[in-house]
Amino acid sequence: MSDRQAVKAVLLDLDGTLLDTESLVLDVAKGVLRKHGHDLTPEAQKAAIGRRPLEAWQATIDCLGMQGVTAQQLFDESEVLLKHKWQDARLMPGAARLLWHLHSHGIPMALATSTPRATYEAKMCGKAAQSLCSIFQTTKCGDEVERGKPAPDCFYATAAKIGVAPEECLVIEDAPTGVQAATAAGMRVVVVPSLTDKEGYPAADPEARAGCCAMLASLYDFAPEQFGLPPFEDRICGELVPVEPPWTLKGTVVKGFGRGSKELGIPTANLDSASLQGALAEAVSGVYSGWASIGTSPEAYMTAMSIGWNPYFKNEQRTAEPWLLHKFDEDFYGQELRVLVVGYIRPEANFVSLDALIKRIHRDADVTRECLSESRLASLKEHRFLKPTAASL
Repeated sequence: MSDRQAVKAVLLDLDGTLLDTESLVLDVAKGVLRKHGHDLTPEAQKAAIGRRPLEAWQATIDCLGMQGVTAQQLFDESEVLLKHKWQDARLMPGAARLLWHLHSHGIPMALATSTPRATYEAKMCGKAAQSLCSIFQTTKCGDEVERGKPAPDCFYATAAKIGVAPEECLVIEDAPTGVQAATAAGMRVVVVPSLTDKEGYPAADPEARAGCCAMLASLYDFAPEQFGLPPFEDRICGELVPVEPPWTLKGTVVKGFGRGSKELGIPTANLDSASLQGALAEAVSGVYSGWASIGTSPEAYMTAMSIGWNPYFKNEQRTAEPWLLHKFDEDFYGQELRVLVVGYIRPEANFVSLDALIKRIHRDADVTRECLSESRLASLKEHRFLKPTAASL
């Protein structure tokens, strides 16, 4: 039996863990660097992520070998642009669900972020983040400790402020520097990676007394009971995590790889990639359930949908592939497809064989049929988004 201490508090990073500010920062950083004749490389992004802003810019300068520019100069240029964007930052998928669940059960929570206090206040003024401010017992910002992540200072200070020993804290982090900081503080860490390259993260050890004890695809996959915390009670039919509010996807049906019908016996629709670029930003890779309607028809059909890279087939582009659970007499290429995503089934996974993949896809369809028949989700087939617009008539 493990001799690990029981979890008495949960400490969370902000950017990339709870709030999707990193996509905003990346866009601005790319623009600032282009002005100076450089591109933001994956290596520079990895070196900068999770650090305090000035340290992140210095890491970028060092990685790219930039000359004649200072971290303070790049920071000043980026801040002018970012201050108008913070209010648009969205919550990460599953963040609100996790925070309100722990809060409702009286679990102490605190933020440990590399963000300076003034910037933190600006970020938390956004519509998505405002409701979260009252949840946390305390917040420790990057300019309130001597050393930033990967040093453990912010986590030590946060735990001391709420009166919980480091070994009794569970940290949720997205960046390698944050994982290093929490590990150095002697805390267990649940990692939800924000980098697609996982080499910067340590392997997960469920029995670890400190360091990475779990690596998840998203906060939807967090299982509180594994850490002695109250389990979620919102799963529908024991399988589906509700997506609240539902996501909306809309695009034109195009010809795909032809795998759905030919190799899998599962006729999925393929949406044009251009229409999905913005919509997919808020969706973690995985398998979902929802309702879909086509073209000029208001009729909604149960739909199981994969979003991601499809690791079995090694796709080079992220796609959304809805499988409408209805037999159609003819194809609907060129028509508008509207998908209301209402539930999350599981993370994206690789499979050892085509048969295993097909079996799992059919299981996803069964879960979709069962869960969408439940009254709360069944009523969403009448959602106004699913009705044809003037453009599709």
